[in-house]
Amino acid sequence: FQLLFARFADEFRFVTWDYRGLFSSGRPVRGYDSLRVDDHAKDALAVIDAVTSAGDGARDGARAVHALGWSMGVQVLLEATKLRSNGTSPFASIVLHNGVPGRPWASVAHGALRRIADRALAASQKADGFVAAAVRTVASSSRFVPAAVRLGLVHHGVDRAVFDDVARSFADVDMHVYLEILRRLGEHDGYDALPRIACPALVVHGTADWMAPLSVAQRMARDMPNASLAVLPGGTHYASAEMPALFHDELAKFWRGVGALA
Repeated sequence: FQLLFARFADEFRFVTWDYRGLFSSGRPVRGYDSLRVDDHAKDALAVIDAVTSAGDGARDGARAVHALGWSMGVQVLLEATKLRSNGTSPFASIVLHNGVPGRPWASVAHGALRRIADRALAASQKADGFVAAAVRTVASSSRFVPAAVRLGLVHHGVDRAVFDDVARSFADVDMHVYLEILRRLGEHDGYDALPRIACPALVVHGTADWMAPLSVAQRMARDMPNASLAVLPGGTHYASAEMPALFHDELAKFWRGVGALA
């Protein structure tokens, strides 16, 4: 989301964090049992509470939280809504981008991975050193992005510098933890949270995302009481870096409509 941050830097204060066990976050002290989606959602609520309740010395705490989740972040934000026990929404608005509410392996490739995904991930964990080495080799190759484009995994309009940065960031990921997070992600079901999203919501979805089909995005927009759907023609799972101008225009229109932008 580097391009997003640059586009809206004057309008928003962006706050993000690394999931447990990934990038700059260390392995959770309670082990793999604290890598479920609801654990990541609790982290989201903790971050939200921190930035809304206290200033940072230079500015007051945030007055409203306009949340945006991509991919796994869609499930995390939906779970955060379910966990807010006092019945109040943690968000002034919510954007769900190229993700599914739950049971992701039932959606990928029309459910083709549903029966084998967990076994495949568990087997990969046993060879996590080999997987990590393979990821580093592929991610650092100058041929990676052109090959991904040819295979239809990425749109030809992708900002290659940004996508290269994303790919290279996986070189230092703890692959065993990452695979475990994917296993826990596959167990999660947040479809029942959709009717509870009372705040204004926008589902932004690429039409060529094989990991999260458009039909699921349409269902999300239909099941939330105050939601709309914006379609990015030809966009894959990485549509925000493939067609940033269109993506940002849809966000600006939505945020302007909910009063987040002048």
